[in-house]
Amino acid sequence: MITLFKNVEVFTPKPLGKKDILVSGERILEIDERIDESAIVSLNGRVLDLSDAYAVPGFVDGHVHLIGGGGEGGFSTRTPEGSSKQFLEVGTTTVIGLLGTDGITRDHISLLAKARDVQNDGLNAFMLTGSYRYPLKTITGDIMRDIVLIPEIIGVGEVAISDHRSSNLSAKELQRFAMDARVAGMLSGKAGVVVLHLGDGQEKLKPLYEATSDGTLSPTQLIPTHICRTEELLSQGIDWVSSKGGYIDITANEDNTHLVLSDIYRRKIRFDRICVSSDGLGSLPKFDSEKNLVGIKPAPVDTLMKSFIKLISEEGLPIDEALRPFTINPARFFHLAENGIGTLKKGGIASIVFLHRDLSIDHVVSNGRLLV
Repeated sequence: MITLFKNVEVFTPKPLGKKDILVSGERILEIDERIDESAIVSLNGRVLDLSDAYAVPGFVDGHVHLIGGGGEGGFSTRTPEGSSKQFLEVGTTTVIGLLGTDGITRDHISLLAKARDVQNDGLNAFMLTGSYRYPLKTITGDIMRDIVLIPEIIGVGEVAISDHRSSNLSAKELQRFAMDARVAGMLSGKAGVVVLHLGDGQEKLKPLYEATSDGTLSPTQLIPTHICRTEELLSQGIDWVSSKGGYIDITANEDNTHLVLSDIYRRKIRFDRICVSSDGLGSLPKFDSEKNLVGIKPAPVDTLMKSFIKLISEEGLPIDEALRPFTINPARFFHLAENGIGTLKKGGIASIVFLHRDLSIDHVVSNGRLLV
């Protein structure tokens, strides 16, 4: 099906002004002014005039528990798996699936099957090998083989550090498997990156600094997530960005994520190194001072869109700047931007969210399919 979206204000995230967008199959054929609609009609295509809409890249959620998570309070606290519809309805067109605390009753084969399931529904879906605990769990028995041989696997994660649920792995162990992931990425043309779960332990980002201190491992291969867990952890994350040029990932919270992002932006810290993810479908556990579980609930998947809207409506950021942590930044970290994910470009994957002027969703196109 060929579809022409006319008269939309395009953000790639860079603002392009009023343009027409021509989509065929799963790709964007053209972004230009006044594309001739008569030719489209003659080919039995459809033409949609969206004069009052914005066109922005579909959101990239780099931390999703597609098959659920949880379990810290026993079997009855396992969170359920999700559906592609949940993500598409809130403007997310690309997800990176991973395992959480429970790497025993949940495994990578189930995660791979789920990734392929949501791919069939039009979602761009990838996944990470490895697990919370060390030694890392895999499908083939080796993280390099997983990354090289399985198309959906693009890196390792989430591996827990500085957390009472982690294996207290050393910086040398972290460096060793991160370098294996990097080489596997080189061999397969993938990112080969590592997502690191940060808890509230005293070491904080120390293992990352030590693992990259001799210069053999680039800081851009590692991304610490849940970086807003504490003020001190966020402060170290800002230093990781500023002094090391690394990326950090903020777990979206509709109450304060927009405030954190606005502060980072106005302090002129490298905004191109800031990513936001939902931790969607995983668990949000609460522990007391003795590390006993006192509460747990599943993480929502709509916090990216809610944070994006607040960043504009309450903090006053321009649309193009507000888009970056939700689109192009995670796409670049996971090496997906060249294929058009997290951006809008001629020849790229057609994953587009059309927004009303009040930033509510009008249409969602994923992999060239009009799904919402």
